[in-house]
Amino acid sequence: MSGRHGKNSIAFCADFHINSDMDKSGRNLPSISALAAFERVAQLGNVTRAAEELNTSQAAVSRHIRRLETDLGVALLGRSGRGISLTAAGAVYADEVAQVLARLRRAGETVSANRNELVIACTHEVSHLILMPRYGELRKALGPQAHIRVVTCEYPAIPAMIDAGADIVFHYSRRRPAGLAAQIAVEEILPAAAPDFIAEHRLADREDRSRWQHLPRLCLTKANSGWATWQDWFDARSLALPDAPEQQFDNYVYALEAATRGEGTVLAWRGFADGYLRTGQLVPLSAHWVKSGATLYAVASPNGREKKLTHKCIKTLSRLTRPAPIPLAAQADG
Repeated sequence: MSGRHGKNSIAFCADFHINSDMDKSGRNLPSISALAAFERVAQLGNVTRAAEELNTSQAAVSRHIRRLETDLGVALLGRSGRGISLTAAGAVYADEVAQVLARLRRAGETVSANRNELVIACTHEVSHLILMPRYGELRKALGPQAHIRVVTCEYPAIPAMIDAGADIVFHYSRRRPAGLAAQIAVEEILPAAAPDFIAEHRLADREDRSRWQHLPRLCLTKANSGWATWQDWFDARSLALPDAPEQQFDNYVYALEAATRGEGTVLAWRGFADGYLRTGQLVPLSAHWVKSGATLYAVASPNGREKKLTHKCIKTLSRLTRPAPIPLAAQADG
């Protein structure tokens, strides 16, 4: 209730016997169409103009108002030769109806906006290397009404993003998550370097890994967050990790960029470094991908599963991230 009509509104409810039993049973609750018709007539003071705004007939508007007056047991409008005016009860009712309709409109806008907003929580690497190259296609697939919001965070903070309302998160797992999810990338790695680095160290005609395995390596400090390491790659090849200068990075994007500048060798992740390998910015130093056993999934949160937009996004991401062959035949096996 508004402060201006607070007392009158209480009296109004008593006069017209609006009580909890009526509300619960649904009796005498007017339709939205009837309330909208009355609100427009109250604002415009004219049935004809109200009908035009509501795109209906004068007769329909008049029927709605007569039904309201019958249900409430009082006259809402006074009719005279000069037109239509609100009665005292009609003025109180008009104020309340206007507020109710305004709240309904705001509620509808909120629900609609939430339905069309998609919040994706992921690491900076996923955002930059997986989502960004496909963002245009993703937006096109989801439609012009979709509002995509990408929130980046460190991997350990992903669970908190679900609690904060994220609809989709990216999660590493050795098993497919339950519920709505899509496989994005199987974790496979191989060593790579920039063409200039290869030329500088005369690796174009390399015959074995001994030509590059002691050269500077670019490493991640995220082994505890699911990222494979150089140790993993050499272990998978049943080889000891050779000594070599190492440069540490907290962010895989920075490590890749450093590699393209010729600062050292880097582990190329399937799904993350594909663009660098296809464009030749990085060249494989081995034809052997090594699997870690982990897989990156896009997973719908409990909140996200209720949205059609989430289902459409998961399906689209699955399609857009299907692995395409990366030509390695021209590279000698290290």
